[in-house]
Amino acid sequence: MLIKLVRIGRDAELRSANGKPVLSLSVVYDVGFGQHKKPQWLNLTLWGQQAEKVQPYFTKGKQIVIRADDIHIEEYNGKSSLKGTLIGFDFVQNAPAQEAPKPNNPPPTHQPPPPFDDLDDIPF
Repeated sequence: MLIKLVRIGRDAELRSANGKPVLSLSVVYDVGFGQHKKPQWLNLTLWGQQAEKVQPYFTKGKQIVIRADDIHIEEYNGKSSLKGTLIGFDFVQNAPAQEAPKPNNPPPTHQPPPPFDDLDDIPF
């Protein structure tokens, strides 16, 4: 299983295969560090009702954390691509506060702990 922070490369496409909904999703993540960093593209599929429900939210540029399985290289017409099956995901909240969607029922707010002036104030 692969767990990775990725960016969606283009809007997800929903189609039907054998009467079942299937979502095609193209994502990119970085491999390597510094001047050796390169983009790695991964084409994912998601099957079933969940594919229909999430399709409008999988738009170009959004960051998500994916859990993918069955990662393999596929060859077609002399070109190879990395493919896999999307088995889970989490959206990454990176929008400014004024643009963030407001939930119908906001979660309860928690009070931050009081600041510590020195190490003797730490309660453990």
